Amino acid sequence: MNETEELNRWLTEQVQQHNFTWIYYNFSFYYLSSELVSWSDSRRDCEQRGADLLIINNKEEQEFLQKVTAGNKYWIGLSKEADVWKWVDGTTLTLSFWMNGSLGNYSQFCAVITSSGWTDYSCNMFWRYRWICEKRILKSLII
Repeated sequence: MNETEELNRWLTEQVQQHNFTWIYYNFSFYYLSSELVSWSDSRRDCEQRGADLLIINNKEEQEFLQKVTAGNKYWIGLSKEADVWKWVDGTTLTLSFWMNGSLGNYSQFCAVITSSGWTDYSCNMFWRYRWICEKRILKSLII
């Protein structure tokens, strides 16, 4: 199946199963949840939707997402293991938007985006927030 057919299949599935509650911005679709769950449960939900937790790639995407969070906290696809922050796709964090004084002392860290920037919380089941899924699409499919 080529990329265009795959995108059409995914879009059709989202409309049928989820009433297409996604936002499109700059070659990505974003799903903003309204429920409160743990980081691992949020990632599992994204994967069931054919996506993954949000990966922020540039300042423009960060500014867009800070606006749509509307003062709420949302899990993103960033966690810290063995003192290294990594995105859900395995890439190491190079560009960050941490709020001042936001990094805590948890044994396992996961990141949250707010309208003010990023902060971290323990990934354990105690912390429950909304989450943002992202489905990237190839620019060639749109042009």
